[in-house]
Amino acid sequence: MRFHSLGLDRYGRFTDRVLEFDPNSRVTIVQGANEAGKTTALAAVTDALYGIELRSRFDFLHASKDMRISARIAAVDGRGLAFARLKRRTATLVDLETGAPLNDDCLAPFLGAHDRRAFLDIFGLDQARLRAGGRSLLAGGGDLAEALVAAAPGLGQVARLRDDFQARAAKTFNPDRRTASHEFYVAMERRKAAHALVSEQEVRVTEVRRLREEAEAAAAARGHAVGAETDAGLAADRARALGRAARELRTLDIQLAARAALGDVPSMPAGFVARARDLLAAIEKARAAVATADGEHAAAEAALNAIALDDEILGLAEAIESSDEARAAVQAELRSLPNRRNEATEARGALVRIATGLGLADVETLRQRLPGAPLLARADALVDRLAAVEVRSATLADAERNLAARRTELEQGRGADAPVEDPASLRRRLAALDGAEARERALRSLDHRLAASRTDLAERATRLAIGIADADALAVRPLPLLAAAEAGLRHTRETAEAVTRQGQAHADLVEQLAQLETRLAAINAGRPAPTDAAIETARRERDALWGAVRPLVLLERGPAEGDRAAALGLDRALGAADLLADERLRETERLADLASAERDIATLKIRIDAAQLRLTEADARHEGSSAAWRELWAASRLAPPADESAIALLREAETIRVARETARKEAAEAAGQREETRREREDYARLRADLGLPVAGEAPMRMAELRDALGEREARFQQARDRERDLGGLGKQQADLANRSAEIARERHAVAEEAATVFPLLAIRTGAPVEEARAALGLWREALTFDEKLGTAEHRVAGIERDEANFIARVRDAQQRAGLAAEGDAFEAVRHLRSRLDAARQARSRADAAATALETRRAALEQARAALERGEAALAILVEPLPAAAREPLPPLLDRLEQAVTIDARLKEIGERLADLRGSRSEADIRADIADRDDEALARLAAEADAAHAAARQARDLAVERDTKAQTALKALDQREGAAAAAQDEQDALAEIAGAVERFTRDHVAARLLGAAIERYRQQHQNPIVERASHAFAALTGGRWEGIGIDYDQDPPRLAALRDGQLLGVEALSEGTADQLFLALRIAAIEEHARRATPLPFIADDLFVTFDEPRTEAALRLLAELGAVTQVIVFTHHEHVVEWGTRALGDGVGVIRL
Repeated sequence: MRFHSLGLDRYGRFTDRVLEFDPNSRVTIVQGANEAGKTTALAAVTDALYGIELRSRFDFLHASKDMRISARIAAVDGRGLAFARLKRRTATLVDLETGAPLNDDCLAPFLGAHDRRAFLDIFGLDQARLRAGGRSLLAGGGDLAEALVAAAPGLGQVARLRDDFQARAAKTFNPDRRTASHEFYVAMERRKAAHALVSEQEVRVTEVRRLREEAEAAAAARGHAVGAETDAGLAADRARALGRAARELRTLDIQLAARAALGDVPSMPAGFVARARDLLAAIEKARAAVATADGEHAAAEAALNAIALDDEILGLAEAIESSDEARAAVQAELRSLPNRRNEATEARGALVRIATGLGLADVETLRQRLPGAPLLARADALVDRLAAVEVRSATLADAERNLAARRTELEQGRGADAPVEDPASLRRRLAALDGAEARERALRSLDHRLAASRTDLAERATRLAIGIADADALAVRPLPLLAAAEAGLRHTRETAEAVTRQGQAHADLVEQLAQLETRLAAINAGRPAPTDAAIETARRERDALWGAVRPLVLLERGPAEGDRAAALGLDRALGAADLLADERLRETERLADLASAERDIATLKIRIDAAQLRLTEADARHEGSSAAWRELWAASRLAPPADESAIALLREAETIRVARETARKEAAEAAGQREETRREREDYARLRADLGLPVAGEAPMRMAELRDALGEREARFQQARDRERDLGGLGKQQADLANRSAEIARERHAVAEEAATVFPLLAIRTGAPVEEARAALGLWREALTFDEKLGTAEHRVAGIERDEANFIARVRDAQQRAGLAAEGDAFEAVRHLRSRLDAARQARSRADAAATALETRRAALEQARAALERGEAALAILVEPLPAAAREPLPPLLDRLEQAVTIDARLKEIGERLADLRGSRSEADIRADIADRDDEALARLAAEADAAHAAARQARDLAVERDTKAQTALKALDQREGAAAAAQDEQDALAEIAGAVERFTRDHVAARLLGAAIERYRQQHQNPIVERASHAFAALTGGRWEGIGIDYDQDPPRLAALRDGQLLGVEALSEGTADQLFLALRIAAIEEHARRATPLPFIADDLFVTFDEPRTEAALRLLAELGAVTQVIVFTHHEHVVEWGTRALGDGVGVIRL
């Protein structure tokens, strides 16, 4: 399938852009600078064939629903289709002309079985994938199978998938190295830990009973201790409260006495004292402010009267200031006046020099004849034309001399060289031998490998040590099938393992029986249990002793003489009774154990009989499997042991048979190749003779010598053709020189006529040379510059003199208006007037400030007097409620009122604290409790209560600690009761082990199957692909490498590069050359693929970023060869790729610029 056109109607940055592909071009280069849309056009190729992606990144200019790509394509058989691709979910294909919907499968005949991913993998190659392919060749050391799969269209992911399976299998299990991170070993460790935990987590009944009784006792003790601590705390609180209440009552009595000492105090509203004191302070402050303001007012009035004013000069302020401002400017201009006059003199002197140089009478004549800019520009152009005519005349003379010398050289060369025939036929004969050298080398390598294979097979057959001398004898020996042998071995092993397992089970049961019988003997050896009568006697003795001691314990009577002996007897009786009860309990347990042991022994004997029967059956099955194993090998007259050595023997024998068959096929192929190589050597010898090379004899073919000799002959033939072509072109060059001579003469005449008109206007001689005319034009430009400088200097001198006269006139007028004589230095007069003006302004400013200050002082005095009056009126209103006798003096009364308020507040606070301390008791009750106790006694009472509380708290903490420990022990016991959970964990670990084994088996087998598929692909495709890639690699490297071959001495076989007839490993290649080797393999694989499937266009994206110029041209020629099989489209950013492609392929390349 080929593209005839690709329309970017509304796609990415493009609108209605059509890319036309020349059907006669072997390679089409699509070139676009950065941001020109190369990436967009590249993506459009795939989207046109397989649909615009749902989330396209090329909808930034056109809306998603408006996106459209069109194309015209043709199949190999000539069928064509014109369609447009739309961005929507259904009916995305429409007819290009009518817009009618097309079937979704209308492209199937053109695309074959290739979907989007297959198209990109097989027929797409960019710089990143090219570099990755080169690196994979170097990393793999040239492994042939790996290299072929990596370069194969669409199979690159097969090797990656195999590697993924191998990596996953290695994470699960590695039989060669045990690592803690492997899933299998992790599960094994979990099972081991769970099994150990099952043994540890066993709980005894007596331990449970003891821990629970201890926990109950600790909880009861904790409750009692908490209650005791609470009661002690309350008692301590009451003792401390009583001490604080005693102190508060004493303070209360003191404050009541102080309040009584104040006597009768008038009752005034809250805040009266503070308000009265504030008013008294404000009145005192207002009186001080009135006195201060009165003094400041008098001082401000005296300062105002002391200032002298000069208002006459203030009326001339504007005139004086303007004159003073002009003074500095006029003085600066007067200082620059000598310089300006010198500039005028210098400019006039320069004009005198220029007038003399131009031959004019004086400066005035020069200034009158100054030319304008148009005339100077015309003169410059005229001088440039004169110079150009002179240069062209000199160039023409040189060309005529060179033409005569070239003609002489070509005619001499024609006579010296012998005629050369066209070497095209020799080139075709050399092309017919393309690949012969590699085929001969491959044949030699094949013969060597066949000989080595025969020797190796004989040695391997001998190493089997079964009396067979070679592989042929082994091929006819009737050995059993490998699958049957593996099944027989597996069955024999299973029966042997069953015998071992049943024997071990029988031995374990016998050992258990011996242990149970020993235990039974130990149980029977125990002493008899106490009788009921003995237990009853001990109880009666205990109860009698308790009846004697009980009244004393319950305080129902006083101590008696025999109480001590009775208490001791009671203690012994209690111990004896408990001992008899424990022995009775142990006897009960012994009898239960005895019954259980007898029952277990009977059951175990039954199991031993059954185990013996299973062991006998297992022995019989094992004997049958051993007989079947011997029968399996009977026909081969061999009797190997039933182990892996027999399987290894069969595998090695099968491998030798397969290798023998392969060697026979290769020998047949070698016979055919040997005949073809003989014919090619004959053609090779004849071509050497025709090229004048010495006879090669039996030496290996050296195609490089033929190419060099043919290249030399082609160079001579091309040289002769070029010489004849050049001689034919000399006449045309002679006529061209004559035309150029006539044209120069016409131009010289026209320039002379214009010079006769222009030069006199500029005082230049009519026949003056170019240098003289350029010098005169330079003088005229200088004259224009100096004329402008002279005019500027004279204008500035006149302006300075005018400004000086105006300044003096303004100063005299100001002097007269100020009542001064209009005489003296004008500049000094201005300075005097400005000083007087500044002094008058300062006096006026001081007077204005003094008047403002006087007004401020007057206002302050009035405000102070008003504040004093307001304070006295407010105080009179405040004290009006007081009795007349209490108003004077007011400050002592305020002190008494303030003391009374303070004491009342203290009494209130004491009453509130007493209320908190006494609780529900009255003050009289509190006073009664402390009536006969001093502070020391109350403190002692509180300390004793605190000590009792501390002891109770310590006892409570100990009880809490014991209870916590008991509860913790119970929780630990609950945690130990997890044997079932641990057993479940063990089963889960076993399930994980089974899952790991299953995953490892699946991944390992998948990796092995993919590896076998890769090897099979190598065997089927290595010869045509390697042969084609060899020619391509030699062309890509410009002959620096002669091609590639296969090194069969390596295991597995490896790719190798050819140089000087030697096979070198791919590690000898540079990174760039490895990239080119991968490109050669990829193109060879695509050509091989195209012979079996529908070829689609090959899309290359910026492949030549790291290629130099010669290898880029060689790669383009190689792509042109691929263009004979399928369409080749090269996308690039670089202009030089277009240039090299055009130079290398000529008309065979089509160029599309974005």
